Amino acid sequence: MKILHTSDWHLGISLNNISRIPDQKHFIEQIFQIIKEEKIGAVILAGDVFDRSVSSSQAISLYNEAVTCICGQLEVPMIIIAGNHDGAARLSACSELLEASGLYIKGKLEKDIIPIELNKNEEGTQIDIYSVPFFNIEEARFLYPEADIRSYDEAMEVVCGNIRNNMNPENVNIVVAHAYISGAILSESDKSATLGTASVASAEVFRDFSYTALGHIHKGQSICENVIYSGSPLAYSFSRADNEFEKCVMILDTEKNSVNVKFIKPLKEMRVLKGTYDELIENIEHCDDYMKIIVTDKYAGYETMEFFRSYYPNLVQIINASVKNEERQSLTIEEIEQFSPEELLVKFFQETYQQDLGKDQIDMFISALKETEREVDLS
Repeated sequence: MKILHTSDWHLGISLNNISRIPDQKHFIEQIFQIIKEEKIGAVILAGDVFDRSVSSSQAISLYNEAVTCICGQLEVPMIIIAGNHDGAARLSACSELLEASGLYIKGKLEKDIIPIELNKNEEGTQIDIYSVPFFNIEEARFLYPEADIRSYDEAMEVVCGNIRNNMNPENVNIVVAHAYISGAILSESDKSATLGTASVASAEVFRDFSYTALGHIHKGQSICENVIYSGSPLAYSFSRADNEFEKCVMILDTEKNSVNVKFIKPLKEMRVLKGTYDELIENIEHCDDYMKIIVTDKYAGYETMEFFRSYYPNLVQIINASVKNEERQSLTIEEIEQFSPEELLVKFFQETYQQDLGKDQIDMFISALKETEREVDLS
């Protein structure tokens, strides 16, 4: 059987107030195509389905479309676990009822993990999938009071040890987990994983399993043999680590005991342009990709940002690298859109004349603005 392993969809995430729903719909459609072409027998989604515990209606609609197509139209079972971004209770609502449709969701860690059995009545070895959703040390201590758990590594060892004690070694035994495993290469978008090392486990805890399908880290990578992060199918930051490697899903072939990579092509790339103002102008071109611009020789303010936006409609951020690092300034589209008219005027005056506007001047502007708005309303 071929099993598709993916993770960290983060449905509903935005990039400085720019919705990524169209980009996420694009990669999900590619996953549908891969399932058809590769004759996938099951899909694993290893956590962080959503970006927030309370998701937007657009994110929920896209999720519904995805699981309905995979489990309903394509008739492929799907195994989902909750990640640290998911609302575990919401994600796993009606889970027992949904299992009849081939959708298996685990929101909270359980003491005795009952495997999802695949290929049970067909030719070939039975495949047992054990779901280990995101958990903290206190949850493990509550479930295993008899164990002396002092670290996250010990907690994961207890959880996996309990699975090993009950699994059939003759079967293909797969663990699905959402966790930070030591040795993983992090990227800028892995913010939650970089906050200290208290929640780190070693890859050794997954010994004796046929395959460990990991989620949580956004760069697809193999920690050791058969302990693998699929990575996010979409870049979520401008960091080099996020963009240096192509995004992908993993294909586990249980018969050949092999893992292959299938790459995902983004709807829009995330690009960083860096140079002097003149160099950036000389090479300017119309582009719909998500852009981050670094100007190295002069201050780039609101006017500069608006000029570049006429060529790069998805400009996300502009950085002034000409000043000292400790004084480095940046502007984002989200910040600009939150400015009031008077704040825009003050900022424009400061950038253009290096002076602050007086209160009388600001009051005159506000009065003129109100008069203009009144005239527009009357017309």
